[in-house]
Amino acid sequence: MIFIARPITVQHVREVCRRFTEGVRVEYKAIFDGSVRDQLPKIVSSFANSQGGVLVIGVRAVNGTPQEPFEGFAVAPREEYPLTVENICLRNIHPPLFPRTEVVQSDVPGQVFLVIDVDESSESPHSIENSKKVYVRTGQAANPYDLADVDLIIDLVKRRREPLERRDRLIAIAVGRSEDRVDRLAPFLEIRICPSFPRTPLCSTQEAWEFLRNIPARVRELVSINSLRRIPDGAASVTLREPGQPGATQYLEVNRYGMLLLSRPFGTTTWHGNQDLRQQLRFADLFQALLRFTVLAQHFYTDYGFAGAFTIQVSLQRVRGQSMRFVGPPQDMPFDDPEDFRCHSTEVFAERLVTLDQIRDRKAEVLTEILTELTWAFWQHLRDLPVDVLRVNVQQLINQIGG
Repeated sequence: MIFIARPITVQHVREVCRRFTEGVRVEYKAIFDGSVRDQLPKIVSSFANSQGGVLVIGVRAVNGTPQEPFEGFAVAPREEYPLTVENICLRNIHPPLFPRTEVVQSDVPGQVFLVIDVDESSESPHSIENSKKVYVRTGQAANPYDLADVDLIIDLVKRRREPLERRDRLIAIAVGRSEDRVDRLAPFLEIRICPSFPRTPLCSTQEAWEFLRNIPARVRELVSINSLRRIPDGAASVTLREPGQPGATQYLEVNRYGMLLLSRPFGTTTWHGNQDLRQQLRFADLFQALLRFTVLAQHFYTDYGFAGAFTIQVSLQRVRGQSMRFVGPPQDMPFDDPEDFRCHSTEVFAERLVTLDQIRDRKAEVLTEILTELTWAFWQHLRDLPVDVLRVNVQQLINQIGG
């Protein structure tokens, strides 16, 4: 990660300019003119085809070395730079790429920097010029990107395969460890969070252990110190049932590659207190677990300097025939029939590819999208799914736990 802090300030830009010359992961341009716009597909796709990187516009470089003063470039009236970058990439890169673009105000009046941040892509190789050319980073200051030959393109595809296989293997091993601890014959939920490309460890096994030992207070309910267990490549928390009861009430794992897994049974509650004893799944179990576990992953990735893309997968299993009211008590909504909230599928699944910036800045929106997809299978009323109510509930809980 080149820019660690967000939002990016002019001081951050100047620090990066003093630390990095042009190469595999950094490039500079003085102004955002027609020439740079023409080169943009080449630069962005070459970052995505390599290790990711950042283009900073507003910085003059000589032989790859940024030259002071770092003051930015004159802003054009009424131009929306992020939209311009997105449109250029959409029209000229195949498959399309959508880098993060941030306009950074300079302390020189009327001038800005444009920071275009590109992640390593799971869909590479990305080509330009009607899919005829594939560019990669060379690391040379005079020629920071170059055409890839056929062998290199084949290597790119192979290089993607190894971390993807590692991700699947890490998840499968963690799920296997949870299977004999959480009852899988009754309704349960499982959340998996993992970098898209777990190429190298984010931390040591000892650091993964220490992270769980010193878990942030706002997600303390997920883990108790007495529940910690050492496992290969990381640490786990196994919350046991009452003495004499088999199995566990929760299994949580943190891996040094950044794979996190939470598996726990669904609790049940009556439909309406003592007035209606019909049973339903407790939506709060899903709602609070998803939020707190996402905050836990956010802290882990922040602590160990990971800022790439990662997937959030949520699975609700053994839920066929179960009801789950996910919007307020009857006085808030005109629906009070379990049939309006009954699921007709054994498993319900949702997945999102997100970045750390999105979780920091748009957590409520991301989690609402996931919960909307999950609750869709429980919503049987003819009216539209009450997404606005879900969104309000998510934001309230985020405010409550300081997520």
